[in-house]
Amino acid sequence: MNKSENVVETSEKTSSQYGLAIAKKLIKAIEQDNQIKSSSSLSFKALKDSLPEICQTIVEMVMLSPTPEIGKDNLTLFATEENAQGSKHGYVRSLQDFEPEELVREFFLLKKVLIAELQPQLETYAPQKIIEKIALIDSVINRIMENSFQSYADVRQRQQEKLRQQIFLTNQELTRLIADNQESLAYLVHEIKNPLTSIIGYSDLFIRQQQDDSIDNLRHIHQVLQQGRKVLRLVNDTTEMSSYKQGNFQLRVRPINICTLIENITIGLKSSIEAKKLKLIASCHPKKLIIKSDSLRLQQIITNLLINAIRYTPKGQIELTCNQTAEESLEIKVADTGIGISESEQERIFEPYFRCQKSKHQFNNEGVGLGLAIVSQLVTALQGKIELSSTIDVGSVFIVTIPLISGSDEQ
Repeated sequence: MNKSENVVETSEKTSSQYGLAIAKKLIKAIEQDNQIKSSSSLSFKALKDSLPEICQTIVEMVMLSPTPEIGKDNLTLFATEENAQGSKHGYVRSLQDFEPEELVREFFLLKKVLIAELQPQLETYAPQKIIEKIALIDSVINRIMENSFQSYADVRQRQQEKLRQQIFLTNQELTRLIADNQESLAYLVHEIKNPLTSIIGYSDLFIRQQQDDSIDNLRHIHQVLQQGRKVLRLVNDTTEMSSYKQGNFQLRVRPINICTLIENITIGLKSSIEAKKLKLIASCHPKKLIIKSDSLRLQQIITNLLINAIRYTPKGQIELTCNQTAEESLEIKVADTGIGISESEQERIFEPYFRCQKSKHQFNNEGVGLGLAIVSQLVTALQGKIELSSTIDVGSVFIVTIPLISGSDEQ
């Protein structure tokens, strides 16, 4: 083996070690970065993806180029690796629901960690050489990031097309379901028109800007997905309301640990509560309260009441309590420090599609007025009652009372 071959072999071995070390430090940086929220639900293996290979490729380029040992074949090999690794990485991150900004942030952290890890080697070069090496790092990372965004965008486009097909089919089903209710149909057409208009508008904008900044295009695709999901949520809620009115659902009565049910519900809403910096106080009496009822329906009632409270409480706290009363009933109370409901609106608050008039507070209200209507329908199905007391700018209190069921476990 000649001297130049020995240099390449040693460098390749070092680059492999560097690649793995840099990838581990990068994953740690990603997990600790509060701007990459999507990483919080992913395992180390999922975050790792092809990062070691990407880091190794970059290190090899920095260590070996430009030197006599690198010819056109090696440069072509590096370009092929960059394309393959970038495409794979973008594909995986799209399936992991990374936002475009999070993907950009990941590559920013990659450069930061990479330069810090290579600093001892870079300091051995002359100043001009250091500048050239850092410029080379920028160039390679940019090419890999470009390939990542291309595959990321391809996946998002396929999701967009699939969502369009789902919207078309669900709109057909929606038309069939509400053909006998003209008032609801008129309202739903109005509600569906807005997100569908956004879908069409963002899609047209994406097509016209195909050659423009890829990050802006990905934001447009993200808006398409958000608006499409809103349509599907509207359709699902409307379908559920229709089934209640027609009596096409059955209660499944089983023993339920209410305290455990409440704990699971509050855990699921933790991120929404923290996002608004609210305080949630939940309690259950007695501590081990076992009743017979429909677990799914009770969960829907409590969840919808809490979501409603979170949505209309700009600051303060929400209190959830569940108690077994002396009258052998279950009492569920949700109290908030929100904007309150006027007396005139309290009379209509449980009507489908009714929403309170805008207050001085500004809300990003994604609801369409079905949450409390569904609660009312479910409480009736469980032979219970719901009461409301509310004061403007003070808060609201919803109290649900459901008789406890004795006898058979099934109904």
